[in-house]
Amino acid sequence: MKLFLTSQTISPTQGPHLMQLVGKDKPQDIKIALIENAADTYTEDRKAWVYDNRADIQSHGFQVDLVDLADYQLGEAGLLSRLEAYDVIWLSGGNTYYLRWILHETGADSMIQDLARQGKVVGGASAGAIVVGPTLKHFELADDPADAPEVTYDGLCLTDAVIIPHWGNEKYGEIMADAEKNLQSDGFETVHITDDQALAIDGSAQRVID
Repeated sequence: MKLFLTSQTISPTQGPHLMQLVGKDKPQDIKIALIENAADTYTEDRKAWVYDNRADIQSHGFQVDLVDLADYQLGEAGLLSRLEAYDVIWLSGGNTYYLRWILHETGADSMIQDLARQGKVVGGASAGAIVVGPTLKHFELADDPADAPEVTYDGLCLTDAVIIPHWGNEKYGEIMADAEKNLQSDGFETVHITDDQALAIDGSAQRVID
């Protein structure tokens, strides 16, 4: 598995590490499928951060294409072949439970699991980092499960540990600390990252990038 997980976006210092994980030297040669559907439940006046994060990712010089999973909700063919064409599949932040629902609704969850096992780099920020783990339990104070048409608590299980984003964040820090405590009580392994850190996973090796 090759994973690159953050709390918000890809910072200037993190970009080279993502390139190293992909295995390409030039950012313009790296194609990223940017999936922003976790923010579908947000009203437009609350989406400025979505566009800021998108701009941050584009600022590295990567080839960034938006992939809207809502276009594939009725079973339209072509999603797998589209995702296969990218070096990185990036799941942006928003509501974790809604993101998990639409991944399942479109079959993108199993596609991403298979592609990750084949060596495709999967990245994610905030909700996107949480959803790749084994469970979505105990994040209800951060994200309302009612925003999802159907709630699934199983994650994609691409990591053994649950990723806890926004560690120490003024708004979410206490919520994330409580989530970690509850998850550990349930027997889950956790890894927490601040808003300035990224977790890079390459097979059995993993490191936190400041």
